[in-house]
Amino acid sequence: MLDLLVGALVYSNLLALMAVGLSLALITCRVSNFAHGDFAMVGVYVAYTLSVVAGLTPYAWIPAAFAFGGLVSLLAYLLVFEPLRERTDLVTLMVVSMALDMVLRYSLHVYADLMQQWLRVYTRLFMFDDFLVEAAGSRLPGVLPASTAVVAALLASLYVLLYKTRVGVAMRAAIENPGLAEALGVSVRRVFALSWFLSGALAATAGVFLPFRIMVSPDTGWSMLLPTFAAVTVGGIGSLGGSVLGAYLIGFSETVLAYQLAQVGISTAYRPLLTFAAIIVTLLVYPRGLSGLWSGKGWSLRRRS
Repeated sequence: MLDLLVGALVYSNLLALMAVGLSLALITCRVSNFAHGDFAMVGVYVAYTLSVVAGLTPYAWIPAAFAFGGLVSLLAYLLVFEPLRERTDLVTLMVVSMALDMVLRYSLHVYADLMQQWLRVYTRLFMFDDFLVEAAGSRLPGVLPASTAVVAALLASLYVLLYKTRVGVAMRAAIENPGLAEALGVSVRRVFALSWFLSGALAATAGVFLPFRIMVSPDTGWSMLLPTFAAVTVGGIGSLGGSVLGAYLIGFSETVLAYQLAQVGISTAYRPLLTFAAIIVTLLVYPRGLSGLWSGKGWSLRRRS
């Protein structure tokens, strides 16, 4: 049972970072970014490459993954989404994000092949070695305290940025009403660029923890998209706080469901059942998600139509 709870918490920590990052993209360009999972895999391969080259634990390269993932996301915004944002509709932007997903994913495949040739390491279906910590007479994987501490630090820093700084005021103004913000001298383009940088950086940071939990490959980011979208939908699109809460609800529920399926001899391949059901039921019953429970108050950056 302890292993189940540990796995659920670690998984939920990863989903929280992924969901908040996806929400930042949704409330700026209002596009369902299907390339978001690839930003997580960028973080994986940055940490993996540097750990192999320098001989240090992947934990040491979390700042590098954060920066590089943010840079990739920023370039995606500046080169793809920003030029199209005012010239096309949301459906086209979604299709473009799918195309970007394919470009990034197969670029990661190419990089994985090159990395395997140059560094002589496995670059597909690999995991990171972890350390163990003693707590209350139990031995816990290091990814549990590490991921929890990083998630808490990043989410707290993001909250301070958004609500305690002038940059945050500009970001919230630009997201809430871009036209009025421009008239008041706020550079919406720069604000959205910062939002996309943070979006990719958070996803890449989550990616670093992923190989401590499961076997990964360049395609793993795609499998993370469904639970991430479910977390954002259940939490309430446009609410960062709701996305965090939705991530922990989906993470724990999905992990427990997989365990229960295994206990009765049913394949865990049905694990995505809960996430699909959560998206459909939420949209049918309460489209505003959990954030609607506090009537738009709290940590919300919901953008007006």
